[in-house]
Amino acid sequence: METDKEIQIEKVSKEEAWSLFTEKVDVAMSPDIEPLARDIIKKCDGLPLAIIVIGSSLRKNNDVAVWKNTLEELESPPTSQITGMEKVVFSSLRISYDRLPNKYEKNLFLYCSLYPEDCEIVITELAEYYWLEGNMEGVDSIEKAWNKGCHMISNLVNASLLERGNDEKHIKMHDMLRVFALNEASGFLVKTGKHVKHPPEEKEWLQSQKISLMQCSLDSLLELERPNCRTLSTLLLQDNDQLTMIPDPFFECMHSLRILDLSDTQIKSLPSSLWNLVNLRGLYLKDCLKLEELPFQVGALKQLEVLHLGGNTAIRYLPREVGKLTRLKRLIVGFQYRNCSQNDGEDTKEWNMKLRVPTGIIPKLQYLEELSLYVRGFDEETLRNFERVCVEKEQWDDESMEVVVEELCRLEHLTCLDAYFPKVKCLEHFLRHSKSVKATSSWFRRFRFRVGHEEKAHACYDLIGQEWERRLVYKGGLGMSHAAAIMETLAHSSYFFLQDHGTARKLSELGLANMNELKECRVESCEKMETLFDGDELQEACALLPILETLQIRLLPELKSLCDGPLLPGSLSKLRVITLYRCKNLKKVFQLGIIRRLCSLESLYVTRCEKMEEIIEVEEEEEMSVASHAYSVVSCNNDRVILPNIKRIELWSLPELVSICRGSSNFEWPSLQNIKISRCPKLKSLSFLSNGTNIVAPALKKIQGQSSWWEALEWEDNDIKQQLQPCFFGWGG
Repeated sequence: METDKEIQIEKVSKEEAWSLFTEKVDVAMSPDIEPLARDIIKKCDGLPLAIIVIGSSLRKNNDVAVWKNTLEELESPPTSQITGMEKVVFSSLRISYDRLPNKYEKNLFLYCSLYPEDCEIVITELAEYYWLEGNMEGVDSIEKAWNKGCHMISNLVNASLLERGNDEKHIKMHDMLRVFALNEASGFLVKTGKHVKHPPEEKEWLQSQKISLMQCSLDSLLELERPNCRTLSTLLLQDNDQLTMIPDPFFECMHSLRILDLSDTQIKSLPSSLWNLVNLRGLYLKDCLKLEELPFQVGALKQLEVLHLGGNTAIRYLPREVGKLTRLKRLIVGFQYRNCSQNDGEDTKEWNMKLRVPTGIIPKLQYLEELSLYVRGFDEETLRNFERVCVEKEQWDDESMEVVVEELCRLEHLTCLDAYFPKVKCLEHFLRHSKSVKATSSWFRRFRFRVGHEEKAHACYDLIGQEWERRLVYKGGLGMSHAAAIMETLAHSSYFFLQDHGTARKLSELGLANMNELKECRVESCEKMETLFDGDELQEACALLPILETLQIRLLPELKSLCDGPLLPGSLSKLRVITLYRCKNLKKVFQLGIIRRLCSLESLYVTRCEKMEEIIEVEEEEEMSVASHAYSVVSCNNDRVILPNIKRIELWSLPELVSICRGSSNFEWPSLQNIKISRCPKLKSLSFLSNGTNIVAPALKKIQGQSSWWEALEWEDNDIKQQLQPCFFGWGG
């Protein structure tokens, strides 16, 4: 219809859904029935038509058994036995389904029902599965499959058959649409959720073409031994975190299987029958913590195009037979790190690069589009304090790594690469000689380059389990020799982590023009760094870091300012989060001229900065200027609000802090919701929260701190303290 604006019709709220249901069903308020009624309403997920139809079928029935059966049918489709579902609800949904332009989009919609209800489905994963199934004619690469899948999914969203997830990388399927899809699908066997503790009976497997047992509580598959399902093409067993063993003959009668996902299970070994799956195209073993070995028989899977051994795995090395998988397009391996000492009783050489990836494997995999090789180990103390956070310490043999880099240069189809370069000159060599770099005009779709050797392990917040997009991690630099390779990579990066640089005095030495694509920047343990950016460079440049969203500054002992000089319009305009940790010479966080550019800032965290005196510095002339315009009709709103979107401020262990913002009675904080202050003994006032008589933070919900500190605060007007008292949540000390 070529509309100018589309308005999404929202689902009804929980309260509206309950009200609509009870209008139709007066027995729903019965004590025995109400809990069941509320669960049924939850399954309808705000869809009025389903609420009305199901309500009508139950409106005069007070038999608890009937209500329980209705709920069970909603939880275990097909549900056509519910009166009116097929005739009214499904017939309405089928209109949109039937109007899809081709069978491929219809089948993709049905394929989504393999995921558990309320699941956030990763778009690229869904597209990849669907492509490996053979459902995309003329698509011969992962890259094209992802692109085509995104297009098809967009069409399904536009047809209101799918919903966008919490971000652009995920989609969701409405519960009622999932029920409809499972009712329409042929050959689907779907039993998902933690309540499923036993696998389906063998007769259920017989005619199945696609089976999903995701997120169940299966501990073994011994009850099945060798299920007969010769037409099965997809088997999804991921997220069975209690599954420890698969019977050896389990896959003997699954010759048509194309996709097998065993990710996030506790299996310790792979059954021998797996190597009979000659038509297998995708094998997923992500986060299999106890799987230490990939057997050499993997070379028999000649049709394999995706081999995923990523995430937190225990794999120690790749067998040489991986070189026989010449159709591979994605190879992701997370090797186990083990710090071998002389007392380990193991040959330390076992853990070098030569055995992890035997020389000569990579050049044989000429169709590789994505290659990810990294070492990840587990630090028990860290894991106790930070859930699923690991310690990263590259343990490649540098000479062998140089050989591998040379081999990487010979691959010409790479669009995604996760690799370690022990020296900057290795990265420089790769960028100069890589056929993949030369073959693409848009650089890599995704990359994670870890450059530079490090002597000590660091807690890794750049988790492999997360989407790595375009990331550059540069550690242990000294001087700016070979910096051109770093600058070239930085210009294409959305994430940059600079650590342990020995000589850099400012971040901008790497070139402001190379940082325009950054969304996240982290600088840590750079002993000489005094500022991030200086004024002379800013005057010559365009807007500074225009799309940066997160800035983390940690352990910079010589840092005296974040920025010297004024910022041009548009600078830091998207910055949402700033974290400062242990910058012992930093006395002020912001100057007023800088903070006025931070229109998107939502969260500020300042911790253990020993000399920090003031968060926002306002020069005397600036303070007078703001005061003189405070009641100006023209400029009032602009002058009084400096951080319009700040929601959270956390200040911890700042022994010299005396003020958050001097002259703060002239400012307003319309979005501020939470303040947390601890171990700031010289901070005697929260005057920035009021203009003397009224609170200027109308959204404030919580102030956290020590009770003794709160009681010792000084107030210009005791009424302000009384107004803020309900917001205070204290602790002893």
